[in-house]
Amino acid sequence: MIPLGADTDHLRAHAHALRAQTGALRSLFAELGAVVRSVGWVGPDAEQFRSAAESRFRDASTLLEDIDRRGDELLGHADEQDEASSAEGGGGVIGPGGDEVGAVKDPGDAEGTEPADEEIPEDDESIDPDTSAQGGIGDCYLLSSLQALAQRDPDFLRDHVDEVEPGVYEVTMYDENGDPIVYQVESVQEGGVRDAEGDQSLYSLYERAYAMHLEERGVDINGGFPEDAMETLTGKGADAYDSLELGELAEQLDRGRLVNTDTGGIDDPAHDQIVGNHAYTVTSVDTEAGTVTVTNPWGPGDPNAPKTVTMTYDGYRESFGRTTVGRTDEPGMFEGIGIGDGIGWL
Repeated sequence: MIPLGADTDHLRAHAHALRAQTGALRSLFAELGAVVRSVGWVGPDAEQFRSAAESRFRDASTLLEDIDRRGDELLGHADEQDEASSAEGGGGVIGPGGDEVGAVKDPGDAEGTEPADEEIPEDDESIDPDTSAQGGIGDCYLLSSLQALAQRDPDFLRDHVDEVEPGVYEVTMYDENGDPIVYQVESVQEGGVRDAEGDQSLYSLYERAYAMHLEERGVDINGGFPEDAMETLTGKGADAYDSLELGELAEQLDRGRLVNTDTGGIDDPAHDQIVGNHAYTVTSVDTEAGTVTVTNPWGPGDPNAPKTVTMTYDGYRESFGRTTVGRTDEPGMFEGIGIGDGIGWL
């Protein structure tokens, strides 16, 4: 392929940098909002102060949304540029208006894969996070997102996979613009995610489809960010925060959001049962006890890294560097910083 026009790798890198920085700013505004909300101040001056703060937060929300849109536009331009530069003239799977016009097909014999089983189960037990085991691929960011989906919206996980013939599955995911892409999967990754008995699972099909999705973009599946995985799986936005308060974590879970946490580059986390440079699913929060429970994508049985760990909120803050929140539903009209999303000061 002879590239024409812009350097698409640079466009994508810039777009992802914008996304990361807007996520950091949202986290800072959330913390600032919590401070404003906690001030025990009453009277006309207090009301005027809070009104002015609300106006500034709304302005900031609008600005960050505009930056997000511009980042999405860059990703779209990069895709269009790659298609225009292709010697074959494209061949994408999404037509004008987002209509599906085909599927990205699995060759079935790619290096590092093995044939997919027939009739892979989709029942609740088979997709329960407690029954999954990561394997040897460094995609905890993806598997923790799949665990969150299985916990919060299992029907979404099932509805996006269809066995079209024995051992051949169609897995629907989403591109950078939120348009659906169908991946025809007839293999799974060797040494990839399996269930507790070592059998292929629905996670195995998603793992293969996500690997194909990344291969189309020249990216390896080993190493990544939960927000990218969540957005590809759901077609909806996801945001990463430096931290969330205990009540904010609980609120996001109550709303059915997908919540992940990762050690953010920490090699030796404070909690002795948490693995460094690893992503987990936040499965529950007990605000009365002040605890957070996380689930490891690794399989059960390791006493030093158990499948499920419950810790104090302080232990959570000390062990994890980032928290990522995603969704499967459409955002409300007024959702943004502190407006209806449970993160912020309103």
